[in-house]
Formats: sequence, C-alpha cells, structure tokens
Amino acid sequence: MLAEHSEKQAEKPQRKLFWLISIGSNSSQLILLNFLTYFAAEVGVSQTLMGFITAIRNLIGALFQGRIGLWSDKKGRKLFLILGFFLSFAFTTLLIFSYNPIMLAIVATAQAFAFSIIIPVWNATLGDVTELKGRTTFIGKLSAIGQAVGVILMLVLAGIFFFFDRYNGWVIWGQFITSLDWKVQYGIVFGVCSLTLALSFIAVLFLKETKKEDDTKEQPRMRTAFANKPFRNFIIVNSFFGISMAVLWPIYPVIQVTIMGLEIYELIIVSAIMFSVSLLYIPAVLTGSWLFVMLTNIVSGLGNGVFLVMMNAYALDLSTEETHGAFSGLSQATWGIATFIGSLCAGFIADAITNTYGAIVMVISTTIAIAIMRVLASIGYFFIKESLPKENRTSKTIT
Repeated sequence: MLAEHSEKQAEKPQRKLFWLISIGSNSSQLILLNFLTYFAAEVGVSQTLMGFITAIRNLIGALFQGRIGLWSDKKGRKLFLILGFFLSFAFTTLLIFSYNPIMLAIVATAQAFAFSIIIPVWNATLGDVTELKGRTTFIGKLSAIGQAVGVILMLVLAGIFFFFDRYNGWVIWGQFITSLDWKVQYGIVFGVCSLTLALSFIAVLFLKETKKEDDTKEQPRMRTAFANKPFRNFIIVNSFFGISMAVLWPIYPVIQVTIMGLEIYELIIVSAIMFSVSLLYIPAVLTGSWLFVMLTNIVSGLGNGVFLVMMNAYALDLSTEETHGAFSGLSQATWGIATFIGSLCAGFIADAITNTYGAIVMVISTTIAIAIMRVLASIGYFFIKESLPKENRTSKTIT
C-alpha cells in the first residue's frame, strides 16, 4: 500500500494538484479566520453576538467533522472534498452581501458546516498518501506554502487599500483617486477568498481517489478512536488548550476594530503576520499603536503555525490506515467543541465587564486571565505520549 501511495504522489500532475488544493484551502482559511470577525465588528455586532458567531462556527464544525471523517473512511475522499469546496465557495461568496448581523450569523454558520466537510477529509487524504515517518514534514510544507500565498494575497490587498486611502482626492496618471467604502473593501477580501476556494474545487475535480476500497474489512466506529488511550489523553489535553485559545477570539476583533479603530489595510498587515499573544494587546490598547499588535503576531505566529500542523499530524500518527478519517475528524470535532465553549463564554464575560467597568478594563483583565489559562493548559502536553518515536524520525518524505 505504501509503495502504491508513493507511486501516486510521484505522478507530477497529482503533486501539482495537492499543492493547488492546499494553496486554495489554507490561504482562504487564513484570510477568513481573521476577517470574518473583523467584518462582524464593522457591521456592529455586540461582544455577546461576536462570541456567539465565533462559538457556533466552532460547534457546527465539531458536530459534523467526526462523522464526515468516518464516512470518508467508508466511501472515499474525493466526493466529500468536491462537496465541501463547492459549498465553501458558495457561502464565502454570500458573505460579500451579508451586512445584516442576522444574515451574517446564518451565512457564517453555513460556511462553517462547509469547512467541517473539508478539514477532516483533507487531513485523512494526506494520511492516505504519507507514511508515519516524514508525515509532519509533508503536511507542514503544504500548510506553509498555502499560508504563505494567503499572506502574499493579504499584503497585496493591503497595498491596494492603502493606495486608495492615502491618495484619496488626488489625480494620479490622469485618474481621480477616491477612497473605497468599507463594504467594497471587505467585498474584495471575501471575493479573493472565493477565488482561492474555486481554485481548490477545480483541482479536486482532477484528483485521483486516495482511499483504497476494501470491502473485506469492517469499517471502524467512532468509539475506536476513544478506545485508543494515547489518543484519548491527547484529546483531553488538547480540548483544555482549545478553550484557553478560543476565549481571546471574540475579544481581539473588538480591540482592533472598535477600540483602536484600525483601517482595513492595517488589519490586513496585522493578520498577515498571523495570530496573537494576549498580554501584548495591553500596550497596544493603552498606547493606541497598531505596531504593538504587529508585535503580538510576530511573537506568536511561529508557535501557532507549528501547533496546528502538529495537532493534525499527531492524530494521523496514532491512527491506522483504515481510521485516518475517524481519528482526524474526532480530533477536529473535540477541538471545535472546546473552542465553542471558550468563545461563547468569552463573549458574555467581555460584555459584562465592559458594561460594568469599561472596555479598557475588560481588555486588560481578560488578556491577563487568558495568558494564565494558556500557560496552565499547555502544561498538559508534557504528559501525552510521543506519537513518533525517535528511531522513526529520519526518512524521506513525499514532495
């Protein structure tokens, strides 16, 4: 089987398809991860509703990812990837017109369902075409290239938006320059995401099925993954860390859009550097400088990128060839439930503190609490089993 998988990946057209799919998927998810919440803040949703939108997206993904991963173990990967990328493209396009908070919540929820189809099936597909040794390197390369393209796209958009903002009212090369309305700016951002998802959808149409049919084997049940003790311990630790990660998600768009009033090109540059460290938001709010927000993302970008790749690879390492989809789906599902709890609670808590003590006190108190939570939650990773023993860490990987 391994030799067969290697032969599949050795085919040049198939290699190109994997890179195209990863570029479209990872770049769109990177952009949407940041700008959906920025857009919600611009539309004017409350912190409670912000928490709800963030939480319900995570919950929808959690409810379906495990089952969809298991179905892909039975039926194959390609059909689910086609469906997932098509729906993701359609609902992302609808975001361009979702200026009402209720409509935004509905479309964002539907979009989360679409991504819940893609994520476990794509991870399982990567498990199908890799062996234990070298898997993390391969997945890391795909993710890095995909996110790098996303960063480049965001920086290009930042340059365009900065140009229209900086030279508003000027006549350049005989053309009168006017500023772009914020709705147009976000429409362009979501339009770019739609195009990258369309790229992935087209590439998947030409992808060969990676899951080999074997009707002689009984298909695994979801409880098989729970019965695996190392995987079960990982799920518990990972869930607590997920909660600590998610409590910041409804808060940082409020900080950046509502409190600091960053322009969209500033938001893009901040997002291109990736993610955030909670404590470093305090000087950003106190000084009103977006440069501190950039610093938070520089510090944490590398760590978050490594963590997300390792989380996917760890689940695949502990699974068998027949259970890639089930283990990957369950890993994503429990992460979604944990982040749902964290985001929902954070929205209510942030609103309560803001109404009583003001926004600045809310930011300082919540970011300190979140930093402590993340440190405590991360300690649990010291006690989980190594999924890739030292003697198996050197090998060639598929490129």
